[in-house]
Amino acid sequence: FSRVSPIMTSVTETSNELTNDLDVVSPLGIVRLLRQCDAQLFAGWREHPGIFDAITISVLSSFVSACKDLFTTEGGEISTKDVKIVLSGAGTSGRLAFLLAGSFNKALEEQGHSPCFSYLIAGGDKALIVGIEGAEDDVEGAAVELKNTIHGARAVAYVGITCGLSAPYVASQLAYLLDAQERDSNVRIVVAALGFNPVHLARGVRVEGWDRSVRDVIERTATPGHTISPDPKAPLPSSSSSPQGVAARRFVINPIVGPEPLTGSSRMKGGSATKILLETAFATLIHNIMQKKDESIPSIVTRLLQHYESISRATYMQAEVLAQLVNRAGTSLKAGITHGANQEERGHVYYLAADTLGLLGFVDASETVPTFGAALTEMRGFVMDSGDRSGWHVLGNREGDLSALGPAYHIAQGDFVNEYLPHLNDHDTVIAILEGARPHPHLVTLVDLIRKGKAHPFIALVTVGDTPAPSSPLVSLPSNNNNHDGDSSLLKQIRDHLTPLVDATLTVSLPYTHLLPHVPAFTELSLKYILNAISTGAFVQQGKVFQNRMIDLGITNNKLYYRAINII
Repeated sequence: FSRVSPIMTSVTETSNELTNDLDVVSPLGIVRLLRQCDAQLFAGWREHPGIFDAITISVLSSFVSACKDLFTTEGGEISTKDVKIVLSGAGTSGRLAFLLAGSFNKALEEQGHSPCFSYLIAGGDKALIVGIEGAEDDVEGAAVELKNTIHGARAVAYVGITCGLSAPYVASQLAYLLDAQERDSNVRIVVAALGFNPVHLARGVRVEGWDRSVRDVIERTATPGHTISPDPKAPLPSSSSSPQGVAARRFVINPIVGPEPLTGSSRMKGGSATKILLETAFATLIHNIMQKKDESIPSIVTRLLQHYESISRATYMQAEVLAQLVNRAGTSLKAGITHGANQEERGHVYYLAADTLGLLGFVDASETVPTFGAALTEMRGFVMDSGDRSGWHVLGNREGDLSALGPAYHIAQGDFVNEYLPHLNDHDTVIAILEGARPHPHLVTLVDLIRKGKAHPFIALVTVGDTPAPSSPLVSLPSNNNNHDGDSSLLKQIRDHLTPLVDATLTVSLPYTHLLPHVPAFTELSLKYILNAISTGAFVQQGKVFQNRMIDLGITNNKLYYRAINII
């Protein structure tokens, strides 16, 4: 007789018992509940295997080893030329694919190697801001996109990211590559599905317009020793086992990190776990091939995961100050609603940041639209100029400048100055984000402009990675770029100038900021925790959450339709 009740529904869409009172606690209570939920990323959930379990590290390490083999040419040399590593997903998963592909390409280029990472997102680059209705369900189009992306490659590694193991877009691409593997067992293709449900809880409903379910494809991808067993009592695979052929190049990476703090909102824990696992895998891969020596892949993987846990602790040590920002953002979003004010007269929240931190800002803001039924203008994120580049040109997305598509795609520093700054009001909150290792002087200009205006919005200065120079636990990785030394005097000048002008400061000191040059992974994760807390806490205070369930979820595809049913 077992006292453990079987989970019959998706873990990622189950209500988390820790946050049942999310809608009634104080802003500090909200932050503390989020801290407890994010701790499950590393501590695990119930009896299921988590990130630190031996099986997770084994599967992740085997995946890295399989990818490493793809870089070996017939002459025995290591080369990224004509290799494609494709990261793919829908919604948050696709946006993270875009972020990671860009960062790792920069890291490879710095080491003198050809960039080999590509990203795919359901709906194309337009979906980086606004979800495209029906794009995730287009299984035919998904396979065509992948086929076009890998055309001409001598070797391919594909990671399909689907937090709930439920996205038809990813399943279609997985099936396409599984078929390719089986047509020719010698083809150099590595296939991985990444998600946070046990395989048997992958979505089992047949996909509309297709002859199979997502679960069918995930089960086909899973092979003995290359997936995390849904049975916690199952024996671990032998670390010395080395299955040959197709099976050795198929993986399901699915530690069970527990339900989301906001039921079904996979942008939170699911997004963080995706970032942690893929950055760990590919930083280990690049570090290993650049070092050109036999270094234990499992030991690097384990070490990096431990560093990620320390980033979570360091961030949430500032819970009290973060709660002040959550409270203020909630005050902004509640302002004017009860009096029937139009959107311009209501309070808003604006994020201002540079480079990838700016990307995280506009992604966090844009995801409040489907998650909370927010208006596009309630929360906005903007990317600081970089040299002579602005907006989309800073981010380097495949389809280029998207600003002509409409106001939702106006993400540049100039867009904030021209379209939003003149209309700021006293209810607004501006979050100015500073990366300690790469301070951005444009923030000084913007804060000065805001303070010279007629309105008096609340301004918070958030400094993530309070250090004058980037630091990495992979210290033996060579860097050919002298610009990574940082500038402690510039950081001090900027902070000394801004501190008297802002209403609150949040400073997070991190043990490390970067994984590799151009990959500020630890700084990004810390900021992600902060932004997720601000946006979620603000809309909880606005009344868009009952207990820990979304009550204004936008339903734009089959996955969200079934998610809504599960929430009800």
